[in-house]
Amino acid sequence: MSMTEVWRKTDVAECESAARPSNSRLRMHSPLLICMVAFVLRILAMGMVQHWPLNEKSGLWKSGLEIVNIASSISSHKGFSAPFGIDSGPTAWIPPIYPALVAAIFTLFGPRSNAAAMTILTAQALFSALTCIPLYAIAKRAFDENCALWSTWGWALFPYEVLVPGLFVWETCLSCFLMALLCYFSMNLSPDDRWEQISAGALWGIAALTNTALIAVMPIFLFAPHLKRSVHFPYKAIATVILVALLVVCPWVVRNRHALSAIVPVRSNFGEELWVGNHEGGIGRIESGLGPADNEAEREHYRSVGEISYVAERRAKAMHFILESPAGFLRRAFYRFRYWWFAEGEAAPLFTLYRFLTLISFAGIALALPRINTASVLTIVGSILTYPLVYYVTDVYPRYRYPIEPFLMLFAGFAVSRLLVMDKKGLHWRFRNLHWRLKR
Repeated sequence: MSMTEVWRKTDVAECESAARPSNSRLRMHSPLLICMVAFVLRILAMGMVQHWPLNEKSGLWKSGLEIVNIASSISSHKGFSAPFGIDSGPTAWIPPIYPALVAAIFTLFGPRSNAAAMTILTAQALFSALTCIPLYAIAKRAFDENCALWSTWGWALFPYEVLVPGLFVWETCLSCFLMALLCYFSMNLSPDDRWEQISAGALWGIAALTNTALIAVMPIFLFAPHLKRSVHFPYKAIATVILVALLVVCPWVVRNRHALSAIVPVRSNFGEELWVGNHEGGIGRIESGLGPADNEAEREHYRSVGEISYVAERRAKAMHFILESPAGFLRRAFYRFRYWWFAEGEAAPLFTLYRFLTLISFAGIALALPRINTASVLTIVGSILTYPLVYYVTDVYPRYRYPIEPFLMLFAGFAVSRLLVMDKKGLHWRFRNLHWRLKR
């Protein structure tokens, strides 16, 4: 190797070393420390965005009305029922885990009390903060430690991610944490460790019973990490994961068959969601005053015909609209695509941050395209592209994107880390060239 090549390699190593934190800084910037900082910031934000103390009439309880109503029903010993606050019988409108969690909090602290609100929002802040730990591991595996630090600190500090846990009562933050955990376990699934496969399957079952949309990425997470490996494909391990997940979900399906006299895999309201985004005169996503949550006539109709019949009616109307007006459906689907990524039509300052994350993550994906053939990057990009498909077809809302935002932050962190390395390299080479010319 010539001295020139040695010099150049040394320069590159120096630049990359300058772009990376030192070992002492890495110890200080451990995932656990970042997680703690993220939690503290979310608690502080929670104190600012809500008007404490809260009571049963506070607007927070309307932000997740179906979950809150079902939780109130459970805590008052009326069972998993009444998603719209009226005696309408058993329901599968919402998956069971988050209403059950909220119901446990209501039982301990009182329904819709100030203490219950504080506990629920604190739990949501914790779920969001804990996402730092699997996010760090995923980013380090997909790229490097420098990217992992930028991504995780970005998740901890980015104002939009900090504010979301304190804005409403919904499973968004738990879904986000589960999504990151599922990605991590899928990337590290051992074909020989049966207990690890059982644990991964149980986690998938919990995810399905928390947010059914998470199942959309299951094929990506189970198959993509193994596509580029030279070892044999782990069919048995994947089959074990799927079987355990089905066993976890099975009791809820049996309950639905008994309570609703219908086969409802997890939740029943797909027909309603399809109608919300696809009906004559609609804008293409949720509007107030059109559903049983905030329309008394619809609520009474829901109670009179029953949940299964009501959802079937809405599904039939939506399908009629789609088949009669495919162009109208495609226009609405394209609008939902734009809304998902850019919150089209939203003027609040918070949505500027939402759009900024989209743009910088897209830049990171573009920079990562040369690595798309690696299993880890392929898995993450595939999940980003796959997860929103059901929302393009049905309905869209900004918080629905939160479960994949750790992955967007990962690519944002990759973009920042690469741009800083490129900038430092450029400055270093310009200094070298200037020094060489001066010596001449």
